[in-house]
Amino acid sequence: MYTRFLDLDGLLNLRDLGGYPTEDGRTVAWRKLFRSDSMHRLTPAGQAAWDELGIRTVIDLRTPFEVDHRRWTPIDGWAGTWHHLPVLTEIPDWTAVDKEYAEGPDLAADHYLEMLSLGAIPLRDAVTALIEQPALFHCAAGKDRTGVLAALTLRLLGVPAETVVEDYALTESATQAWLELRAAQGKTTFDFYVPPSMRGSAPYTMQRFLTRIDAEHGGVLGVATDLGIPQSTVDELRRSLLI
Repeated sequence: MYTRFLDLDGLLNLRDLGGYPTEDGRTVAWRKLFRSDSMHRLTPAGQAAWDELGIRTVIDLRTPFEVDHRRWTPIDGWAGTWHHLPVLTEIPDWTAVDKEYAEGPDLAADHYLEMLSLGAIPLRDAVTALIEQPALFHCAAGKDRTGVLAALTLRLLGVPAETVVEDYALTESATQAWLELRAAQGKTTFDFYVPPSMRGSAPYTMQRFLTRIDAEHGGVLGVATDLGIPQSTVDELRRSLLI
């Protein structure tokens, strides 16, 4: 029996995206597509368990600074490919945002939509790289940048929007586990100001993001066109990931 969350020592938010039904009656294959928090947290035991998954492609969506300071180094002999595709060049300074807007519910979803333009080329290249499977993509917490790529990929596969929202919301339990770990280590919740809507993974955030995609891009295929993802890539992802 496959499970959604994978328990690998060091990681809090490693999830298999398999098992989701699509609108045309097919299913996303298990053990071929994964989303995660940052791979640098893997302990030696976690790395050994990760190796057993047979991952061929790792996509790191973090900023150059994050990669330089918290780099994941695969064990010798790994035959896969690591892609650094930063969706953002730097972590936003949320203190520079209008406080009333920052404290409201819409900032996170609007930020996700902004990633479609700020990170257009990395997102295009990430979707293309997912053709080589099993594939895993991650950012720092596995919530925001990872959530955008997961949403685009699942919707391109034909997974219903409501299921994508449910998948996004699963990160809430991982966030709580991270907060508990921080507290046990005697650390504060966050090292810098994070607006309320960016602290969790409320269903509203992903619902708003997908609704804006439909309204402003004509749906996920419109986003694919805007990002420069050819239909042949979408077709290959569906062929290789759907059963």
